[in-house]
Formats: sequence, structure tokens, C-alpha cells
Amino acid sequence: MPSMFVHQTLLRLKTAIKQVEDGNTLVFQVSLKSNKHQIKAAVKELYEVDVEKINTMIRPNGTKKAYIKLTADHDALDVANRIGYV
Repeated sequence: MPSMFVHQTLLRLKTAIKQVEDGNTLVFQVSLKSNKHQIKAAVKELYEVDVEKINTMIRPNGTKKAYIKLTADHDALDVANRIGYV
């Protein structure tokens, strides 16, 4: 699945920004059809960072949220600034 179908929207909620600052984690809303392997490949391709772990959840409104924890050698805040997130 091409990365444009996996990655949909960055979530700019207060809790998502806290995850970027404190947890070295990016929070995205992704396609319901995407899985963790596809999300990891898309993040690596689009933002040129290594991913340590991905947690996904389907929200009650039917959208899928992905928490993407970056490896220690990449800073989520730097990535967020580079893509215009923060």
C-alpha cells in the first residue's frame, strides 16, 4: 500500500503534542486498512526516521490512530518541526 494511503493526518491535540515532547512519539490518524508494518514503512520513507514501536487504536468514531515511537537516535520534536507539526 503506498504511503499516501497509509498516512492521513497529524493529530494536533494537546495530548498528542505532549507525546511528541515527552514520549518521543508522533501521533497520526491513519487509514483503517493500514497495518503496523505499512505504517512503519510509510513513516520511514516519508520522514527518514527509524521506528521503535507502533501502537494503533480504532476510536469510537471509526477512525484509526497510530502512536509511533521513534528510536533514541531520532527526536520526535525535530521531526515534528521539520514537517510543520508544532
